[in-house]
Amino acid sequence: MRFLATSLLALALGTMPVQAQDEAVPTQQTVAMELFGLANSALESGDHEAARRFLEAALDLKPAHPAILRGLMITAIRAERADDAFLALERMAAAGISFDPAPARELLEAADATRFAAIVAALESNQDPVGEAEVVARLNGIDDLIEGVAMDIETDRIFLSSVTGREILLLEPFARDEPQVFADREDGLWSVFSLAVDDRSRLVWAGSAAIDQTPMEEGEEGGTALFAFDLVSGELYRRYEIEGAVQIADFTVRDGVVYASDSQAPRVYVLNSLSGQLEVLAEDPRFISLQGVALARGAVIVADYATGLWRIDLGDGGVSLIRAGEESLIGIDGLRQTRDGRLLAVRNGTRPHQVMAIDLDETGHAVRETEVLLRSHPELGGEWGEPTLVDPADGRAWLLSNAAWPWFSADAADRPASGPPAATVLEMDLP
Repeated sequence: MRFLATSLLALALGTMPVQAQDEAVPTQQTVAMELFGLANSALESGDHEAARRFLEAALDLKPAHPAILRGLMITAIRAERADDAFLALERMAAAGISFDPAPARELLEAADATRFAAIVAALESNQDPVGEAEVVARLNGIDDLIEGVAMDIETDRIFLSSVTGREILLLEPFARDEPQVFADREDGLWSVFSLAVDDRSRLVWAGSAAIDQTPMEEGEEGGTALFAFDLVSGELYRRYEIEGAVQIADFTVRDGVVYASDSQAPRVYVLNSLSGQLEVLAEDPRFISLQGVALARGAVIVADYATGLWRIDLGDGGVSLIRAGEESLIGIDGLRQTRDGRLLAVRNGTRPHQVMAIDLDETGHAVRETEVLLRSHPELGGEWGEPTLVDPADGRAWLLSNAAWPWFSADAADRPASGPPAATVLEMDLP
């Protein structure tokens, strides 16, 4: 079977770009990848117990990682160890992962048909629809790769970021199907990613960088920066850059202070005032692929697509990985905080795609509980799209539900002639 023949090492690789690490500095990621390699070699040589031990060690470093759990199941099947296969699948179910257990069916039904049936039911239930959301905008006829969304709650205007159009689009409440250009490459924008409306400064913030999908003019130089635009006029207020930055994409704003992650360098930046400069808040070789940013429990919380959630203490600057619960925190893209201090996360790095709320414990160092808020909505993801960024405000949240990254990243010959899916914005009530 094709799945069982897949290299365990290959399964460890995510769909998001991962920043290369300094081989001289062992990190959680480099050690886990080395363990994957050792497990793969052991599996190929028939040493199933060694492969299992290596994978369990990798799982300690990256809890509830889908690829590691699948690797454990593959190893158990090859070793014909039903108990180990049961455990791997039960961990997948607890992690909120959907998975077809067919490769293990023959082994596990023979061992305990009742237990296997319960696992199948649990895995299938992870795909059951949860939550409600309504479509508030759909950009028919626009083939751009749309990534981010921000709501101006006072005027009910929606802002959208375009990766391939190099612009920020504006949707008026009376014309949701007629996007207007709010800012574009004439303002210096490259591809635009995360957006935020700051009610205090009345600015629209945007993270922008040149990437493979950015249409560039001949001789034009790439770069990355944080941009601030006047919320009313759309005039560029200021552009913030910092030496060594590679891709400033995601950020959060609170009380005029901006915290931004670099998805291609192991750094998190801070802008303490409109008149100030971007500074490095934290730089850590353990960061692999930084995504969404939020604030909670006196700390900056940043999602790492490959490893989970990291905490940067605003008091002493300490960096630590937040201890996850059973639900997998691997593959989180969008991350924001709600007014009541919950983390709102979009997980698109594994199936099923979902939006979930994450509550930290009192220390802010561990997950207390998670709650799935939206899953298996008919507009969520699809074959050629994935949910990306979310913006909560006033007890609601707006979500870009189907960014067409799979379409723009695929070989042109494999793409449907009809073009990418129309970018869709969902609105949902928060509990």
